[in-house]
Amino acid sequence: MGVIGQESAHEAPGGLRASPLLRLLPLAGMALGVSLGVASLVVYKERGYSHSMLWLWLAALLTLAFAFWSRSRALPRIAVIEVAIAGGLVAIFSPLYLLVLYRWPVQVSSDEIAIMQVSKAYAHAQNVDPFGVSWYLSRPTMLFIGWGRLGELLGGVDLVHVRLLHALFGLLTIAACYALFRLLLPRNWAIFATVLVGASHSMFMISRLAMRENTALLALVLALTLLLWGLRENHELATFLGGFVAGLGFYVYSPARVAFPIWVAFLVVLALLHRRRFAVRTLLALGSIAAVGFVLSAGPIVYAESKIPSDAPNAQRDSLLIYPEAREEQKGWVFAKSELEGYEKNVRYGLGTFNNKVVDHSWIYENHGHGFVDPLTGVLLWVGAGVVGLALVRRRREDEGALLMLGGFLVLWLSFALLVNKAPNYTRLLITLPFVAFLVTEAVRWLAGRWRGVPRASSVLVGGFLAAVVVWNFAIAWDFIQTGRRLGEPIGSTARYVHEHRNVPGQKYFIATGAQSYYQWGDPSFADDRIRFFVANESQIGKTVDPSQVRNFVAAPPFALFMREEVWTPASSDLVARYPHGRVRTISELQERRVVFEVPPG
Repeated sequence: MGVIGQESAHEAPGGLRASPLLRLLPLAGMALGVSLGVASLVVYKERGYSHSMLWLWLAALLTLAFAFWSRSRALPRIAVIEVAIAGGLVAIFSPLYLLVLYRWPVQVSSDEIAIMQVSKAYAHAQNVDPFGVSWYLSRPTMLFIGWGRLGELLGGVDLVHVRLLHALFGLLTIAACYALFRLLLPRNWAIFATVLVGASHSMFMISRLAMRENTALLALVLALTLLLWGLRENHELATFLGGFVAGLGFYVYSPARVAFPIWVAFLVVLALLHRRRFAVRTLLALGSIAAVGFVLSAGPIVYAESKIPSDAPNAQRDSLLIYPEAREEQKGWVFAKSELEGYEKNVRYGLGTFNNKVVDHSWIYENHGHGFVDPLTGVLLWVGAGVVGLALVRRRREDEGALLMLGGFLVLWLSFALLVNKAPNYTRLLITLPFVAFLVTEAVRWLAGRWRGVPRASSVLVGGFLAAVVVWNFAIAWDFIQTGRRLGEPIGSTARYVHEHRNVPGQKYFIATGAQSYYQWGDPSFADDRIRFFVANESQIGKTVDPSQVRNFVAAPPFALFMREEVWTPASSDLVARYPHGRVRTISELQERRVVFEVPPG
């Protein structure tokens, strides 16, 4: 059924199996690779990052990969049609992910500015530890180094190119999802499930932002694809690489870290329920191989994070509700009176994630009136979960792939409700999409099967459902875009105004912020940073202005002074008298009105 391994795999080169002595070489290679990996981690622990540590780490990776390859069957053959289908799906979705990225959405998240700033800094930084933590909220450094350098290759670290980079990773994720679904489903249904992922409004709208969140989804899908194929084919190299990619998930957006725990839990369930198909000895061997790849990959960052001071930001302590810091943050996040009330809200919002309209609690994709998935998907998700679950319980379906997807979904759904704060956090929830798409596809397959006896009824049902979901998700995303176009948005609209006027000779920009903050989120001292990527040069950014002193503001034209309407109203007569050629324009009407007082040259 899979996209890979359709043809019988070939044995490894005969020379490696020709004599008992040569058969020992892979074992020696494994021992050497493990030793090199341990040495790299010891050097990293004792001396920190260095080129010698990096060379040891790379040598361990290559040695182990060669050793496992020599013990495995040959690499799988991938049918040309499968590559063509994956490429075709990417091409179909490309306009949705790539067109007018700078203009739509108008909204620019404060996190987009932060990601660009950090990526640009690390793109040019020297002597940086790629395995360690960054100065940005103690998040892993490796992604920011790669993000910054890839952004530079595309044309520069700015809004359009970092949005383009994130969108391209979204398209790569669509191709990876097809590979995973092809291991689980017949070809047409694999296409169907992939379309559900690609057309998800949460997926393509978040991918249109200058973020890095879909990297978690890509890492998880690649890891599960390699691990599942390795399990089915008893392929040690694929299993090792799957564990290694799961470890790499520790260096991207943090939800990717769930890939390896999901896989371990899956192997335990297989050992308990499917001993006839998978011997415990085989599961232990493949699990150990995956663990070797995982530890080699994730070991350095796990150690680096263990050294984060207790008073510094930490992704786990700030998000996992077993820590008091996360519970306190959840309490403040939902304006609860106690930690218990905050936890209860998290559980209620989390359990209803796929059937409610609670807005994104990461406040990045703030699309009010809509949920993480469309209502039809939310209903059929549970139909699919019931169909798959009953078939597995009654042993009518001996399908380890279905067990992985149902079990993975339940782990994520319950974890985001019971163990992780800020539910529903849409950027974290992106990693649930492959599991959701699989279960919805199983529901539609089951419904179509009920109408198989009626001519063309199944085709109409499947086509109608897919069209409804695609159109519905487009409509939900369009609401978000239209909100930005109609009302503007403080960060995005201010930034675009700055960019539009940046070539005016002598132009300067001032922001009135302080006790009456110009922006809704963030410290007022960061106000200048939010226009820094949009000016022609740093000299165009003037000092921030105290809102209480706006009536006394004096500057040489041309300039633009941004402020809230309640700051402008009492100061307007003084400013107009001082600058009779000036005029006021609305920047944004979202939540509270922002205006700009612009004074032209002369």
